[in-house]
Order: sequence, then structure tokens, then C-alpha cells
Amino acid sequence: MNWGNKNLRIITPLILVILLILFFTFNVFTTNSAKEVPQESDQNLQDSQINPLTTPKANTPQLSSLDELLSSERMLEKTDATNGQLVEMKRPNWKLEAPFITHIEGLEIDAAKGDNIARYILALNFRYCYYSPLDAESLEVKLEEVQGYSDGDTSLDRITERYEYCAGLKQEQRSQFYTYLESAALDGFVAAQEEIGSITSKFFMQSQGYEKLERDAYIQKRDRFIQQQYELLEQAAKNGSVKALISLSNIHHSQAMGGNSQIKSFAINQLILELTKSNQLYNRYSWFKEKQYKQLSPEQIERAINMSEEWLEIINSNGTLYLSE
Repeated sequence: MNWGNKNLRIITPLILVILLILFFTFNVFTTNSAKEVPQESDQNLQDSQINPLTTPKANTPQLSSLDELLSSERMLEKTDATNGQLVEMKRPNWKLEAPFITHIEGLEIDAAKGDNIARYILALNFRYCYYSPLDAESLEVKLEEVQGYSDGDTSLDRITERYEYCAGLKQEQRSQFYTYLESAALDGFVAAQEEIGSITSKFFMQSQGYEKLERDAYIQKRDRFIQQQYELLEQAAKNGSVKALISLSNIHHSQAMGGNSQIKSFAINQLILELTKSNQLYNRYSWFKEKQYKQLSPEQIERAINMSEEWLEIINSNGTLYLSE
């Protein structure tokens, strides 16, 4: 009995020590776990604040493909410049699912409300369809014309595809492309301003029904278009449109706008070099600039550089960039 009591006196303290160690370990573990939970919760909260679009909203109505397209394009237009960097703007996607006529009603409603993206999409589609055959008979005639070409199969496919896309559009509708394009351009829509810059005066007069005007009236209408086209291209260029700068460079190179054309062409070529990200464009306009450099006096070069710097300041102030590539 004495031996048992002696062992009991030895074992009891050991059991107490083990129990204390277990209690202390459990306490530390639960305390650390409690501290880690709010940290994980805070991180999730921060993530949701940084990117609130990651969690879909409940009961969001499903939009049609056209509504989704217009909505996404309008979001692009609201992008702001940050950190003094030019924001690269994307032009609206204008090609829709065939046939295009199924989209016209919704687009016309939006265009009537002043929506420039809807105007732009209508304009480019009507222009795209302008020379497309109006009916099956016209299609057959067009297909017969190209059958003898070396790339006849490709041409036949393209003509047929465009015909199916444009089916049901009347010629009067197609001629309205300029009305929509001009409305958007005059409202400051850069993509529309660029497109007006790509229209020849001959096509403008023919497509808008001015071909049969008397000579003086014809010249007046044509010259008014050319002047408006130039002014809209300047607006687009000052909003960072490389396409508009290229059009202006070509206009001044041909001296179509009168005095100081070579100086202005040199200045615009310098701006293209500053803004483009295309190696091909950079090399081409660098070559043009070097060629002009030999033709201009030091005074003319200084004036051109000053003009280029003034425009670049305006472009940076507007904060947008529309690349040509």
C-alpha cells in the first residue's frame, strides 16, 4: 500500500502538468483562429470594393444583343484620362448580325434621341450597303460581271454575303448614311468625323443627289462640303485621331487647302510620329518628313514645329487617342 500511495503521489502532479499544457495549447489555438477570421473578411470586402462588377446583381434583366452592344460602346465613350496619359479610344463595332434591316427600328429610335453611336452604326451600315444589289435580279447581273475575274470565287462570295446582309434596304435609306454621319460628326463624335474625312467630294455629290445641279450651285455645294470636311478632320485630329491626321497630311501635301500647305503637312507628319504605335506608319511618315525637311527653310521648319507643339498640347489636354491601326 505504501508503494501504491507513493506512485500515486508521483503520477498526480504529472497528470496535472499535462492537463495544463493541453489547456494552454488549446487556448492559444482558438485565440489565433479568432484573430484570423476578420482579416479574411476584410480582404474579401476590399476585393469587392476594388472590383464591384465581379458579383452579379440579382434579378438583372437580360438585354438583347443590340442593346448590349450599344451599352458596351457607350461605356467606352465615358472613359477618362488618368495620370496625364492619353486614353486609347475604341471605335464602335458597326457590323451587326445579318440582315441589317432587323436592327434599324431600334437604332433609329436611339438616333432620334441624339445617340451618336446609333447614328454612327446606321451611317456606316447604310454606306456599306450603298452599292449592294437591291434585288435578286440585280444580284444576278452583278455576279455575272465578276465571274471572269481571277479571284471570281472570292468576289462572288463577298457580293452574295453583302447582298444578304443588306437585303430589304431601299436605296433612299442607303443614301441617308451622310445625314446620320454628319449629325454625329457635328455633335463632336470623333469616329464620325474621321469617316467624313474618307468620303470623296465626287461620292458625296453623287450619293446625295447633287449631280444634276447647275454648275455654280454644284461648285458651291461641293466646296462647302470640302470646307466642312476639313474643319471636322481638324476637330478629330485635336482629339488625338491619327486617321484624321493622316487625312489632313494628304490634303496639305496635295496643297488642296491653299497657302502654307507644306508647313502644315510637316507639322502634321511630326504629330503622326509622336502618336502612332505602328512601325509601318512611323517609317512612312518619317520618310515624308525627311523629304520635306530638305525642301523647307529653317524659318518654315521652326513655324511647323511650333504648330506641332501647339496641337500636341491641345491633344494632351483633351486626353484621348484614336489609333489608325
